[in-house]
Amino acid sequence: MPSLRQKQRLNHYICVGLGTLLLSSTLVGCGSGESEASTPTETPTTPTPSPKILNVKVPVELRNISIKVYDNTDNTLILEQTANTTTNLTLTLPQSVKNRIYRVELTTLPSALIYNSLSGQYNNVSTQLNTLIEINLNSTNQTVFINPNSEAIYQRALIRSGYLPTDAKIDPTGISSLHLKLASNDVNTALLSAFNSIDLPNLSPAYSLSSFTAQDIINLPALYTTVFFSFGYIQQWANSFPTDSFTEFTKNLAIDLRDGQLDGKILRGDKTALKTLVSSAPENIDPAQNTLLKIAANQKMVRDEYGASLKESTLQLAKNYQQDSINPSGYNLLEQKVYSFDPQIESTDSFRVSGAGDYRRAVGFVDTTATCNGSAYPCKQGLTGINLVNVNLPSIEYLIGHYEDGNGCQLNIRANGVLELIKGAQTYRSTLDADSTDNLLQVNKTTHEYLLNSSSSQPTNTTFQYNFIQIQIKANQVVSASTGLDNRKAPDQLQTTQLQCSF
Repeated sequence: MPSLRQKQRLNHYICVGLGTLLLSSTLVGCGSGESEASTPTETPTTPTPSPKILNVKVPVELRNISIKVYDNTDNTLILEQTANTTTNLTLTLPQSVKNRIYRVELTTLPSALIYNSLSGQYNNVSTQLNTLIEINLNSTNQTVFINPNSEAIYQRALIRSGYLPTDAKIDPTGISSLHLKLASNDVNTALLSAFNSIDLPNLSPAYSLSSFTAQDIINLPALYTTVFFSFGYIQQWANSFPTDSFTEFTKNLAIDLRDGQLDGKILRGDKTALKTLVSSAPENIDPAQNTLLKIAANQKMVRDEYGASLKESTLQLAKNYQQDSINPSGYNLLEQKVYSFDPQIESTDSFRVSGAGDYRRAVGFVDTTATCNGSAYPCKQGLTGINLVNVNLPSIEYLIGHYEDGNGCQLNIRANGVLELIKGAQTYRSTLDADSTDNLLQVNKTTHEYLLNSSSSQPTNTTFQYNFIQIQIKANQVVSASTGLDNRKAPDQLQTTQLQCSF
């Protein structure tokens, strides 16, 4: 079998600063006062950059596919090619690539086939998978992983950049390195790092999970457990949805993880159908419970139930490949692996637990009665979108989504902090960007009722009034939204209302 050892080479990029070298074109001889002949110089040559090679890794073999590479900053297509198989697939990028984010898009052709690692058969398939990569110009070779993990990260990064599933078109160009980093952390935490950078040949008749030997388990125990654990998700899905297991699992996983949680739920207003094996996780609605242990306790049933099912499926998969008899030490590692756990130390600045569940903080606060700029209610100011986290400020994460009232009024609350209230030709927009006018008022602590205000930092008209979008919230749910003018920085009732909608 191919070697399972992962080799990593550290390429040192040495940047040598050269001072300006001044060579006199005339050398003066000692005591003669006469000029000597000029020293001939060679015309400098510019070295040709080495081609950039991408080694594409997918979990299972796909046949007859198209693959495209885009510069994600402007969506420019820089490479397109077709391939008969994903086995040993490489891409040679043009020398013009830069140190930025690129998107690799794998699309099946009409005659495409996928290897079903559970049945050992090839099936017809129609799918598209994406991955986002940051090109490392210091190396001529880079591995690209396209799998359920990468597709979920792509979908989550879109949301973090401000995209909503109800938008007319997908625009990935807003995805930054920060969005990609945070999305990767969201997905890997939810999936316990399943399918994360598994550097193995794709599964096919020539290479299967039975290819592992006892020596491989001794040398690479973590790789062994990660591979079986990752494909355990596919086995778990196939036990309930046996048709198109890999593609259906991948598609629905990405939909579920758009909110960053493996919670069996979709974003507010997302009309995409979702199939899931996760029992719908309860919401965290009480800000007084916004601590790690309290949120973890609220999600314990979902986390443990899904973890137990995943463990059972992983061991089932291992038994299907006779690992309990052929590689008992490896099977023992899979039995001992932690599939869900309970945190033991309380925290008020970290709220996420690995695995299934919903670990978003409830909208609101309970730690102050102070007001902001003379507000009528307790207030916290300086709110932002979800990409800049300040644990001392309330989170808007539960509010992200699209809302409609049935009368043509629409509200968008985007992860990047952009708020939009729209009706017909009227469009009002504001951004939560940490101004004093971006604040949350606690109207009723007991029933978790709040007012979210957002405006520019300075008045925008001759009457020195701010243009506000104001959103009424109760227990994480948007009740209504309005736009209007007010000369206060933290209004409870807008002095002039331009548009008002109930949801």
